[in-house]
Amino acid sequence: MPPNDKVTLNATDIAPGTELPTTTHTYSNVELFQFSAVGWHAHRVHFDQAYTREVEGHADLLVHGPLQAVHMVQWLLEVLGDGAVVRSVSYRHLGVLHVGGTGVIGGQIVDVDPDGTATVELWMHRHDDGTRTTTASAVVALPAGRT
Repeated sequence: MPPNDKVTLNATDIAPGTELPTTTHTYSNVELFQFSAVGWHAHRVHFDQAYTREVEGHADLLVHGPLQAVHMVQWLLEVLGDGAVVRSVSYRHLGVLHVGGTGVIGGQIVDVDPDGTATVELWMHRHDDGTRTTTASAVVALPAGRT
């Protein structure tokens, strides 16, 4: 999932406190169904609209927390450019994002180590009201010459 403007950071941009360029993603019914099928996420709130509304009381299908985390990591690798490798990720799902809703993905460089790794805070929030839906922390090995 490339950023909207295909921005890749330069070596001079990889510094603690650097805000990463944002991107957006709008989720579709098909995308939720495919992720449910591939990952064996069998909860009906991700693919059965009538159940989600009538039984669970949500306005529409819910976007998986893990799917949001996948999109955040894909975006991060696109922003960091060729050669960046994710060493670890931890994420926390915080809130609801409905199908058809647009998530805004952003992040910030927290730390850059002399060994060539960077720690990055990531987040996704709802475009309509700014409510954070998922947060993450990633440790990324940067290509030689990027630190």
